[in-house]
Amino acid sequence: MKYKYYDFSSNRSITEAKKILTQRILDASSIYKQYKSEFIKRNCPVCNSSDSKNVDYFYDMYGIDECKTCSSLFVNPCPNIEALSDYYQNSLCNRQLSSVIKKRYDSDDFINDDRLVVIAESIKNIKNNTRTIKILEIGCNNGTFLSKLRQYCEQAYPDIEFELFGVDIDKTAINNSVDEKLNLFCGLAEDITKEHKDEYDLIVHFELIEHLINPRLFVKSIHNMLVKGGKMVFTTPNICGLDNQALSYNNTRYLAHSIFPPPMHINAFSAMNITHFLISNGFGINDITTPGKFDIDMLSKCVDNLQDDVFKDIALLDRENKALIQQLMIHLNASSHMQCVAFKK
Repeated sequence: MKYKYYDFSSNRSITEAKKILTQRILDASSIYKQYKSEFIKRNCPVCNSSDSKNVDYFYDMYGIDECKTCSSLFVNPCPNIEALSDYYQNSLCNRQLSSVIKKRYDSDDFINDDRLVVIAESIKNIKNNTRTIKILEIGCNNGTFLSKLRQYCEQAYPDIEFELFGVDIDKTAINNSVDEKLNLFCGLAEDITKEHKDEYDLIVHFELIEHLINPRLFVKSIHNMLVKGGKMVFTTPNICGLDNQALSYNNTRYLAHSIFPPPMHINAFSAMNITHFLISNGFGINDITTPGKFDIDMLSKCVDNLQDDVFKDIALLDRENKALIQQLMIHLNASSHMQCVAFKK
């Protein structure tokens, strides 16, 4: 086989995925029932337009709006910060997810390894700077990726001093750090920007921006904390990607859709709207790619939920042909996993 076929169970087992999925729905329902009277109506998180229309509901609870200006989809009204804090600090599904993430620390983890390749390329551009290189991960969980990055930096650049910081809203995850050499603290990026203005050379966040009430405020905070020319590297689901188009947020899904389930994901980005979003918030763009590996396997695992015969036919191909189609999706920027590299102008 010329191309490798990636089975999404390398991310989590089917048993783990089903367990997390079931608990996510239960936790999302609990948050909705407890806080729905406090949900907030908001403008489009991508273009800030106030003109949107309801197009669907998640499990007959959370409203899904479409912006009439830029066509972006987002949860509206959305959970307030108290509801989100409750969800991320107390929901059982996040304990289950944290456990899955922690397993990657000692395993053959191509997900974090692939991220490391992109970060390493960004570090090359700043490694000749004589001062200390400061890196911040927002939404660091227990520090699994930062620990891998620390070890890489120490081995690749022994003559350069690196300071690695991580912030996360989940206090339990912070208190269970996998690496005592990291500087982890609990909080929100928007709350620390004044104390860390023009401080970091590189800020990274993975699968985070889709969770935020106000992603525009979030990236502006990152812009303030970066030095001039500093990089922001992040990943987020691509709503126009193959498996996100094949399986809606109300289907059974073993990995998360762009909107799935609130209050998990409340914003949906694509290669098109993320470009507008970044430029309008003061960033230049180095690269936008969709290097995801799981689209075709997701179709195969959820074949019974596919309504379109084209998607079903793809899901029933042999592994060699499915691996080839996955590569095609990557080349066409049509995978459901998106990766962005931007810089402060």
